[in-house]
Amino acid sequence: MRTNQAETAIKGGILVSSQGMWPADIFIKDGIIAGIEPGESQKRARHVINATGKYILPGIIDAHLHPVYADGINALSRAALLGGITTLIPYIGAVKAWGKSGNLIDAVQDFIAEGEKTSSVDFGVHCSLTLNDMDAIVETIPKAIELGVNSFKVFMAYARRGMKLEDEHILKIMEIIAANKALLAVHAENGSVIDYLEDRFIAQGKLAPEYFSSTHPHISEAEAVFRILALSNTVECPVYLVHISARQSLDVIQLYKEWGNNNFFTETCTHYLAFTDEELFAKGSLAKMSPPLRKKEDRDALWKAAADGLLDVIGSDAAGHTIEDKEPIRENIFESPNGVPGVETMFTVAYDEGVNKGRISIPRLVELTCENPAKIFGLFPRKGVLQEGSDADVLVFDPNAIQIVRAKNYPLKVGYSLFEGRECLGSPYLVMQRGRILLEKGKLKAKPGQGMYIPAERRYE
Repeated sequence: MRTNQAETAIKGGILVSSQGMWPADIFIKDGIIAGIEPGESQKRARHVINATGKYILPGIIDAHLHPVYADGINALSRAALLGGITTLIPYIGAVKAWGKSGNLIDAVQDFIAEGEKTSSVDFGVHCSLTLNDMDAIVETIPKAIELGVNSFKVFMAYARRGMKLEDEHILKIMEIIAANKALLAVHAENGSVIDYLEDRFIAQGKLAPEYFSSTHPHISEAEAVFRILALSNTVECPVYLVHISARQSLDVIQLYKEWGNNNFFTETCTHYLAFTDEELFAKGSLAKMSPPLRKKEDRDALWKAAADGLLDVIGSDAAGHTIEDKEPIRENIFESPNGVPGVETMFTVAYDEGVNKGRISIPRLVELTCENPAKIFGLFPRKGVLQEGSDADVLVFDPNAIQIVRAKNYPLKVGYSLFEGRECLGSPYLVMQRGRILLEKGKLKAKPGQGMYIPAERRYE
């Protein structure tokens, strides 16, 4: 005999959404949210989780990572759970710099198959486009959309890695994306400026870590942001600006909004919210990413933008290499690869830096790391929110628990963290996906293959 009784209840906690926070009991059945009742509800369930003194959040979404270097989706998905993340949306493409050949559709299909076999959390896909994709994009972009992709990334830099696209290429891509009601993600830096300055410093023997920041000046990012938004206006293509790092870029974003252009979204990353370029000077290539870490005034401006709504998403941009692959650490910063680890610390460090230091409210942080990425990338309301009918992806977060970041998280091959030794106040207590407990009291219970591919549903008018 069937019953309407919920399978699981999470009781005694404080539910957090973008709209606020209040005492509530969460009821789960068949992997979805079956109901939300006021705190101390008399409604029963077969299994009760005591969340007294804890926050109940939607599962965190990391909408920016690269499972193409030291660690793939198997390891990254398990590390993500340690940080309360239940959905990953990585960038996938036939990119030679990532060791991938062939065509875009093969790369996407291969990754989906790999993820369904090995991922411990649910996942979507962004596509990355390079010059090699240009001949076939009229066919491949619609095919990728049929596979459930709604976002495509281009690079305005890295010509020497075969990744830079010129404006005429980007306009063609924008036209196809707009016609198919999809979204263009952009790495916005002026590649010509970067290459020119890098050549000059190398010729002068200026190879120390501090010279890397100088090859990526603030204006190279701000100019590219201005230019890509101008191109998007021309073709009426929606844009997602990844990893904003510079205060001047925020000025450009504000200017476009004042001009009435709201057809774009903005993202920054936890490392830009936590560090300055002093970290690069101290740790060399271990702290090398593009754009580079900036100054204190940039960090402060990013936090204000996050609090005020000028930024829409916080991601990890996790692209971890082993320490050995990061060589040389200090002798020649230009020879070592870009990218740092950080999926497992994305939310907890943002919470510690933001909420604990009074820079941002926890409802706003939930909006930046759950609700907004789900809406932008076509997963809402299945993901990103706790409401009746949504997937039971839940983070029970203990604001009083102390978490000390280790150099190595055991699922990962990457053997270091920029946050090593940091004491964070606030830590995941329990993580659940579609009603199944995947992490409890710091212990992973997830198995490879429990994650599902979630096709994007949103289309942009």
